[in-house]
Amino acid sequence: MIIYLVKSTLLLGLLFGVYKLLLENEKMHRFNRFFLLFALIFGLSAPLISFGVSPEQSIAGIKMQQMGRIVNAPAEAVSKSVEPLITPEQKALPKADTKITPVTTSEPSWSINVAGILFGIYGLTTLFLLIRFAGGLMEIRNKIKAGSHQKTEHAMLVLLDEPITPQSFFGYIYLEKKQFESGEIEPEILDHEITHVRQLHSLDVLFSEFLKVIFWFNPLMYLYKHAIQLNHEFLADDMVVSNGSSVSDYQNMLIRVCAGSKPMKTTSSISYSLTKRRLLMIGKRFSALRSGLKHLFLFPLLGLMALMFCARADDTNGFSAYPDIDLTVSQTEIQSDVLGGTVLRYKAPDSSYFTGTQNYYNKKTDQKVSSFIFENGFKTASISYNENGEETLEHSFEYAGSTNSMVAMRMFNDDGEQVEEWLAPGYDGNTLGSIKEWHPNGSLKFEVKWKEDLKYQGIMTLYDEEGIILEQERYQDGELIEKIK
Repeated sequence: MIIYLVKSTLLLGLLFGVYKLLLENEKMHRFNRFFLLFALIFGLSAPLISFGVSPEQSIAGIKMQQMGRIVNAPAEAVSKSVEPLITPEQKALPKADTKITPVTTSEPSWSINVAGILFGIYGLTTLFLLIRFAGGLMEIRNKIKAGSHQKTEHAMLVLLDEPITPQSFFGYIYLEKKQFESGEIEPEILDHEITHVRQLHSLDVLFSEFLKVIFWFNPLMYLYKHAIQLNHEFLADDMVVSNGSSVSDYQNMLIRVCAGSKPMKTTSSISYSLTKRRLLMIGKRFSALRSGLKHLFLFPLLGLMALMFCARADDTNGFSAYPDIDLTVSQTEIQSDVLGGTVLRYKAPDSSYFTGTQNYYNKKTDQKVSSFIFENGFKTASISYNENGEETLEHSFEYAGSTNSMVAMRMFNDDGEQVEEWLAPGYDGNTLGSIKEWHPNGSLKFEVKWKEDLKYQGIMTLYDEEGIILEQERYQDGELIEKIK
């Protein structure tokens, strides 16, 4: 989740920077509207999308594998810095020859879960903003009910008895009734608001407002919403001027109408962000050459961003890790495994049965991800590693000397405590095999005896963490004979 948030924020920031540098001051407002909406959708979804490319493929001399590392580096750095603050530190596993004794421990019930607190804060804040968002919509609905209505060709006029700045929401335009009936509302104002209605600007506002509710912690969402609404005003202003209104007269009218205005939330208001830049944009001329050149530059740039954030450098063989030693399986030496399946014997490059450790490394980061320990060609242990290089999981395997069949398998958790054990019939002179599992606190969770072909024999018992029997059954040759508890 942290990596996704960092990568999406990085991409949203890059796209917003492109908009501010190349597009915002150009009089191509329809394209800018599409770009802003595309930037939001692409910026939030691209980190969730991936497609495979060859790691050796290069763009401008940079290999895809290196490009992926450039993009992933900031996200992984932030993730490594933040995760230790919200995730309890894990103990490293003991060495393979360390004797492990289950120890009963108890976690304090009052221990603080930082991740839970953060999710709680996020949930409560999001709920509050969602309620406020719904309240804004209810306010608009109440205004519709409170005012008198007058139908026009393109919209429904809502005439209110209270002072209000001309503004619109979907098919409704809100006006002060006294001003409208006295003819004080200029035709240019209605043209401006009708443009918002006809071009469905309210959809963009609702979309950006909803994203603000979900991603309220991301300041870019507020910048995008402001840019989207300002672009709406550019579109409406441009339409009014193109219909024949004088630029200077329209600018003076905007200053007069917008003084001291207070628009409702989630509406498109003529008074939104009446700055010097907006007034200058009204009289700016469109340059087809400059706009065309920026389009030519923009599309390859977007393609490059898609490759950077979506492409995944895949190897042709499809594996994500590579071994430091190439071993081969000796098919003629495969033995029947008393624990089920088969036992494989591995040979070293010199064709001798391998004794030692085989390590696997991540092909992207060259970080060790797992190790396998062999003795005379048999795998005796496997170890997994997390991104910090710490041992996180270990399996150990034991074989019978004469049959070379696996007779014992044990699993250990991240703290090096044994959590599961499978012993085959005949182990340590016992005629029956056994299966045991342990709770995280070290107390026994489950135990049962078994015969060949994994047939339960005798009593099967399930315990809670306090050692109290929860369930107990009696088996004979794998069949349930009696349910004791």
